[in-house]
This record gives sequence, structure tokens and C-alpha cells, in this order.
Amino acid sequence: MAHELWLIKGSTMTNITPLVGSIGWRGNMDELGDELSFNVAFSDVEFFPKNPCDIGDMVMLKNEGKEITRGIIVDEQKSGRSPVDYTSFDFAFYLNKSESTYQFSKMAADQCIRKILGDFGIAIGNIVSIPVPITKIFPGKKPSDIIKEILEIAEQKLGIKYLMEMRQGKFFIEKQKDLIITAKFTLGDKSYNATDAIMNPSRSRSISDMVNSIQVVGNNDKIVLNKDDDVMIKKYGKIQKVITLDQEEKKSAKEVAENELKLLSKLTEEISIDLIGDDNVRAGRLFKVVEPITGIDGTYLIKDVDHSIENGIHKMSLNLEVQNG
Repeated sequence: MAHELWLIKGSTMTNITPLVGSIGWRGNMDELGDELSFNVAFSDVEFFPKNPCDIGDMVMLKNEGKEITRGIIVDEQKSGRSPVDYTSFDFAFYLNKSESTYQFSKMAADQCIRKILGDFGIAIGNIVSIPVPITKIFPGKKPSDIIKEILEIAEQKLGIKYLMEMRQGKFFIEKQKDLIITAKFTLGDKSYNATDAIMNPSRSRSISDMVNSIQVVGNNDKIVLNKDDDVMIKKYGKIQKVITLDQEEKKSAKEVAENELKLLSKLTEEISIDLIGDDNVRAGRLFKVVEPITGIDGTYLIKDVDHSIENGIHKMSLNLEVQNG
């Protein structure tokens, strides 16, 4: 099996792959951080290898020497003589489980995020420049939610979608459009595009989440402006969203309204497919798919992905949605 699971205790790394049955890892756009789960064989027969895993240990999944993900073991489930189940999360776990209060005054969005990560000891790989000044109090919130809210403010102002993820124990924020991937698998000596072997394709379309009219109001509840997508309103009817801006932000009302329409004035299209697995497929990245039976054709956002390895076979299930902007 090309994939290997390593247990890390301090400076000691142990390959526990021979003890491991199934391995799975997953990521979701609505969650910060990846989950890695696995089970370890158990027996009370004399001389059977002792289970070396414990809560708080670090595990690292590799494929041919390349790290895929790492995490801290947070859950252990034992049941008789059955294999012991473990669940681990990457270091974003600490941002998801903690609470804190932050107050920023005209600090650039990327600097706000760097401040939060530094306070929680999260190593930074790369954070792109996000030159949107943040002036706001975030009282008693999860640090991960504060980071998401800061990015939402920036996306409204700039019309740019950002991706945040952990890689090799470090935190990254990059522009979503820069992360288009192609999934491949190998049979023998030949490489194939994973989308040539799509399984269980499903496609649904809806206008239930559409917004085609934006009304911007000031913090005194007075209307600043209205911005409509006339084409979409004529075709589907008017669905309006109200955005409140403070006095300093009112000057960017038109830009905010236009960016919101760009993001929301569309049909929602959700797609699910199963494929032969590729380690590079992660939530938040962009993925080109063509499947003529259901009419899937385009570049889609990976909303969530579940990888599984059993009996040496790597499979993955993806949920996709139409890329915004």
C-alpha cells in the first residue's frame, strides 16, 4: 500500500501502517481543518503487537513519502476485541474549539488573521495580501469563525473568493481561482484522468438560495442604494438581500452591492460524484468535470470531499457546486 500512516511522539516517528485497517480523511468548505480517521487492530493474544496510539498523539498520512495531512488524535473508541477506532484533526482544531474576543481598528484583514493565528500558536505557510481595513469588535467567538467573518468582509469589498486550509501543519490563505486541480490515477505504467471513470453522478439545480437584488442601508436604517440584476429578476422574480454598512463604509456601497450580486445572483447547482482517489483533491479547490448523462460540464468548487482507503483501494466522494465569479 502506497499510503502510510505514521505515529509521532515527540521526536520519534513510527510507521503503524501494518497495524491499520481502514483509513479515511475528509474536508468541508464550511469547516476549517481536515479530519483523519483510522482503526488499529486489537487482540489480547500473547505476542500480538501492542497498540501504540493514545489521545493527544500526532499522526501523519503519507503517500510515497509525501505528506497528505496530519492531525492530533482527539477521540478513541474501543469495543471488545474489535479494532480500535481513532479520530484526529489538524491544528485548526484549536481554532474551532476555543473562544476569544478581538477588537481591530483599521488593521488590514491579513494582518488581523496573522494576529489570531499567532495568539494560538498556529504556524503560517502563506497568507496572501488582503488590503481591506477591519474595524470591528468580535466578542467571545471561535477564532475560526472570526477568521471566516474577516474573509467574508474582504470578499464583499474585493469580490475575491479566498481559500483557507492547513498543509503540513501550516495555515494557508490563497485566492480560490489559483487552485484548480486535475485528479489522476495510475493503472500499470499509464496515468488516467479520474473524471474518465466517474461513478454515481448526481446533479440538482435550484433558485432557492438566489439573491438578485441588493439593498444597502446605513447604520441609521436609511437606504443608501439599490442594485438589481434585471435579467435574473425578469426570469426568476425578485429576491432581495439587505446589507448594512456603517458611516465610513457607505462610500463603498456600490462596490459591495455589485460584488454581492456577482456572488449570489445565480442558480445553485449541486453535484455529487465518486471517483478513484487522488490525494490532491481537497475541499475549496476548483475541479473541471464533464459528464454528459447528467449534463455536468464546467469548473466547479469542491464543497466537501471524503477519501477512503480499504484493501489498498483509494476512493473519494465529492460534492461540488458552481464556482462563483
